[in-house]
Amino acid sequence: MIIGVGTDLVNMERLLPKQEDLAKKILTENEYATYKTLSTHRKIEFLGGHFAAKEALVKAMPADSLISDFEIYYKDNKPCVDIKGYKAHISIAHDGMLANAIAIIESRD
Repeated sequence: MIIGVGTDLVNMERLLPKQEDLAKKILTENEYATYKTLSTHRKIEFLGGHFAAKEALVKAMPADSLISDFEIYYKDNKPCVDIKGYKAHISIAHDGMLANAIAIIESRD
């Protein structure tokens, strides 16, 4: 059963002046390691997409959460997140300097 849906839209231009500080704050250690391997353009897309996805997850969760509670990884080129006690689905999209994400949280029963 679906128990929460969240969405978020990030204007990546707003992230540019503080990109590195935000990357260190928003991304987990594993995410940051991936981020550091990317080209300049892909870095801002990665950061914007992960920021939007984590904000969407916070909005979808039935209990209070922080963006630091989530680590996004990729399986078969699709974004995934593991949340104890829940099944989560996320999708991230980019268009120009916009990043959009949606999160759907289901109960595990």
